[in-house]
Amino acid sequence: MSKIIPGILTNSEQDYRYKLEVAEHTTDLIQIDVVDGLFAKNKTIGVDVIRNNPSSALLEIQLMVVSPLNYIDKLVDLNFVSRIIFPLEIEMDIFDLIYRVKRGNKDVGLSLNMETDIVDALPFADNINLLLLLTGKPGFSGQQLGINTYERIKRVKFLMPNIALEIDIGVNFENATKLASSGVDFLVASSSLFEARDFHIAYRRLAALAKVQDN
Repeated sequence: MSKIIPGILTNSEQDYRYKLEVAEHTTDLIQIDVVDGLFAKNKTIGVDVIRNNPSSALLEIQLMVVSPLNYIDKLVDLNFVSRIIFPLEIEMDIFDLIYRVKRGNKDVGLSLNMETDIVDALPFADNINLLLLLTGKPGFSGQQLGINTYERIKRVKFLMPNIALEIDIGVNFENATKLASSGVDFLVASSSLFEARDFHIAYRRLAALAKVQDN
């Protein structure tokens, strides 16, 4: 089975507070996207907004930034942040960043763009808690699931069978069961939840669809 994680991607602090409050009443884990406008052609709220709006749920912070260092050093001080994810594709010392996150007693994950070969994550597999596969263009919600997603899932399961796997972008009511059956541990859903008429009903429905036994 897969755990559904609501994903918040916004450039408005007011919208952030609203979505955070809605999601907090439904689940204990929420993903926050932080985009710097450089790694992806979009820009969202930053660490200051996250810090100024403490969450009663745990937060998974997905950094879509070219220089995660300063973000990480600020995020590890927040007790409601449980996991920090940053891109494999950046030109920085990945092992050093992993160490900084772990030194702050947070779980650490790596995200991979659609074009990145799964094998590129192998050197870091023993040092991270989670691998996140982006199935579309980073930094934007409301996209379709990438056509090569299931092949990439199989590749991860073959090369890194013990690593927790997360899928982000394109998760919806039509594919949640198949994704869960593929052995994915976490499914991030944004538009399918926050654009629904009733967030709570949509979350329960999506969670039920993802509640299947792995193959």
